Amino acid sequence: MTEYQKIHPEAIPLLCEGVDIKSLDVSQEEGMILAQLDGQIRVRHLKMMTQLSEEQLFLLLERLSEKGLVKIHQPKPEREQKPEGIKAKPTGKPLIDLKEIPKGEQFKELVNKLIDVLDQVDYFQLLGVKPEASPKEIKQAYYHLSKIFHPDRYFRQVETEFRKKLQVIFKKINTAYQVLTNPESKQAYLAQISEKGVEAAVEELKIEVVKKVYTGPKWRLGLKAEDKQKAREEKLKKIVDSIKQTALGSQFQKAERIYQMALEEINKRNFKSARTNLKLAMQIDPAGSRKYQAELERIEQMENESRAELSYEEGKAAEEAGDYQRASRCYNEALKISPQNKNYLYSLARVMIKYLNNYERGRAILIQLLEMDKKNADYYFLLGLAYKGLGQKRAAEVQLEKAIELDPKHRDAQKELKALKRL
Repeated sequence: MTEYQKIHPEAIPLLCEGVDIKSLDVSQEEGMILAQLDGQIRVRHLKMMTQLSEEQLFLLLERLSEKGLVKIHQPKPEREQKPEGIKAKPTGKPLIDLKEIPKGEQFKELVNKLIDVLDQVDYFQLLGVKPEASPKEIKQAYYHLSKIFHPDRYFRQVETEFRKKLQVIFKKINTAYQVLTNPESKQAYLAQISEKGVEAAVEELKIEVVKKVYTGPKWRLGLKAEDKQKAREEKLKKIVDSIKQTALGSQFQKAERIYQMALEEINKRNFKSARTNLKLAMQIDPAGSRKYQAELERIEQMENESRAELSYEEGKAAEEAGDYQRASRCYNEALKISPQNKNYLYSLARVMIKYLNNYERGRAILIQLLEMDKKNADYYFLLGLAYKGLGQKRAAEVQLEKAIELDPKHRDAQKELKALKRL
């Protein structure tokens, strides 16, 4: 295809005002794109944030444009610059040229001087590499500086304020390494330096370099998985909050109202109504699909638990009526839904041992229960009855004694143990 190539990487997708999103068929992928737009995000930023291929992203933007949800603001054409108008190109002259690592006050002096000029030097100077340096050369420079400025190298050896300075420097070194080892971001950085200077180039690329922090194969300084997830959620919340200030805000607010109504219906156990509201909210606000889907799954779980409880109550009624086969079936149905429910397991074991003479099945269930709770005297009592039914007198006595040990007033256990000892 050629259509998607017409979108310039520096173009800015803008949300169109006055569009009724509910009336349009917006896919989850399109909703994800809409949730990112804040009037500043460029197409190349979107590509990095969404991890979509160029073709996927451009086709999604094209569809959103056709639906009237997004308009693409193209960048101004690049002006041809005369040689004298071009700013000085990065030379790669090392900012830090050390034959050996300084110590003590000399190292502190070096760090303080570096902090003062950190925002005025380009990434090539910082790493001490030329613009045409190979990835291998950049990596070697990165490792060399990491050994000098890695904050963990001086753990508990320096005061907090100085450690913070080391973290700032090391973060800048990380950023430089990440940008310069990615051909696309390196070219963008060179272009921005030429056009706007070092500080503006750093600001322009900020959205790209905060996406991840690469610390090299030997330095594991990244966030933990749960911290990354929290950071992503906070970022998404900020993006959604910014969108709520646009014309699409009313749609998000409507989705939130419907979502709150769904939660109220869930509390009332009106699951059908709650499910309808959640699906409607999902259509209006595709970007919030994860939140709505979580509630739909919770509804399904609650419905299953209700069915299990109903089967359990039917089993109790059948047991009281003397219909032990039906009671067994009902308890089994409840356990299919909640296999770890101790009440369901105990009731089935009781029916198996006391009324259906299925001692082996009852014994297996009670062993499972005792793995979950070793302090329940009733479990040991029933297990004693199971061993008695299986003809294992000594094993039965041991279980009954354990029941009495846990509950000295357990009359049924005392009675059964006394009867066994008379045999």
